[in-house]
Amino acid sequence: MLIVAASMEQELIGLRRELLDVEDATGVHPQVDFQVIGVGPDRSGATLAQILQENDANVDGVLVLGVAGGVDPELETGDLLLADRYALQNGAAQHAGQAIHPDEGMLRLGQQAAIDLSVPIFDGGSLTVDHLVAQPQEREELRMKYQIRSVNMEDYRAAVAARENGVPFLSIRVVLDTADQSLPGYLPGLAKSPYKVITNVC
Repeated sequence: MLIVAASMEQELIGLRRELLDVEDATGVHPQVDFQVIGVGPDRSGATLAQILQENDANVDGVLVLGVAGGVDPELETGDLLLADRYALQNGAAQHAGQAIHPDEGMLRLGQQAAIDLSVPIFDGGSLTVDHLVAQPQEREELRMKYQIRSVNMEDYRAAVAARENGVPFLSIRVVLDTADQSLPGYLPGLAKSPYKVITNVC
């Protein structure tokens, strides 16, 4: 079974519908378990760890889907990200280890799927942060300090949970806001709202 996880239900709706269409057309029920793991490093990591412990040996892999903030000026809204490493902001202070890499087999499958669909993909590092990075200046500072291309709030801790449970892991994300965009001032205060506002930024 493959666990497909996201921080919010809104990020899973489209894929749920597509898999239902596949099932209706073929009669085959994909072995996929959709899970919402919440927003933020601690919450997402703890939730995924609990899910994996409860399912024990029944999980073949974890695929995290979602949006990301671009910090590389080359990235545009809608670009597909297959990060080749996941780092944690201020990781040393939080006793985190080195950057974590995605499972090679899952990464190859993701790359091939993108090629088959003629969708350009972007690699490079992603940085997990505990807040919305709202201003271009901070994005540039993070890019230079950590040598990353994007930021999000879940990947590193989710990858740790998967690794500690011996489960392959991959994150696939789409760029929402670009390096030179400033997010509205009210967004950081709503970052931990159960409903969020990411879908309203588009």
